[in-house]
Amino acid sequence: MKKQGCEIEAIGIHYTIYTNERESFFSRKQHKCIKGVQELEKGDNNNNPTSIRHVLKDVNCRAKTGEILAIVGPSGAGKSTFLEVLAGKIEPQSGSIFVNQKPVDKARFKKISGHVTQKDTLFPLLTVEETLSFSAKLRLKLAPKELSSRVKCLIQELGLEHVAGARIGDDRIRGISGGERRRVSIGVELIHDPGVLILDEPTSGLDSTSALQIIDMLKTMAVTRDRTIILSIHQPCFRIMKLFNSILLLANGTILHHGTIEQLSLRLILLGLDLPLHVNILEFAIESIDIIQKQNHTLLPQSALMIKNSVLTIHVWDVFG
Repeated sequence: MKKQGCEIEAIGIHYTIYTNERESFFSRKQHKCIKGVQELEKGDNNNNPTSIRHVLKDVNCRAKTGEILAIVGPSGAGKSTFLEVLAGKIEPQSGSIFVNQKPVDKARFKKISGHVTQKDTLFPLLTVEETLSFSAKLRLKLAPKELSSRVKCLIQELGLEHVAGARIGDDRIRGISGGERRRVSIGVELIHDPGVLILDEPTSGLDSTSALQIIDMLKTMAVTRDRTIILSIHQPCFRIMKLFNSILLLANGTILHHGTIEQLSLRLILLGLDLPLHVNILEFAIESIDIIQKQNHTLLPQSALMIKNSVLTIHVWDVFG
């Protein structure tokens, strides 16, 4: 039986960090201790100049129930930061997040959402079943039999029945595979049956087959459980790309595209970019980011679009006149 889904909408998200020119990194705690842009521009107490970096600039997006929203872009585009903002891990300087068209209640949102980080944080000496049982005991107030039933159902949903009794493993102890370990990490955040699942690079470090299996599993969860899936991914293959309902292309903290992959293809064509044959559209878009940013607001004014029977035909008049 399907439950009520959660539609997520972000409007005008801005996030800025402050970096000292003599230091390569400031922790977020240090950022919070810095007061005011004017003081920063003057420098710190040691007269070291401080620069401002806009990680996210007026980012808007919508993730619908039962669908997968994929956030893509080059390194440093702001993908992980945006996911942390959506998950409530960090507070943006401005902007709003809505759940089902209502302002987000952070305390409640944590109960109905799960956040899977890029790095697996699992206990290597526990088995798969013990790991999920431990998470269930921490998050759920259920009788032992109900907890055991919930864990077994989740193991089946994750496709981990064959390794339920295997230890997670570490560098010294040969345990489960990387793809199976990633499924366990996802399972830890799924044990309380969240309506929203946010994942940072869930396919990172996996081979193409394992990566496809992970995304296919998430797609099934989105459809059958009415979950809203939001994930970041780096250069997905074509088969993975087809499983996404919408794409959010980020570069330097700004949105270059938010929509379907077909709409992205059309956008590139209208920008005058020739799409090479047998080339991944997302990879081509990322490679062409500089061109897209320059021409993003100069689409041909006399272009007409016809979509009929899933066949795209573009008629362009007076291109050269």
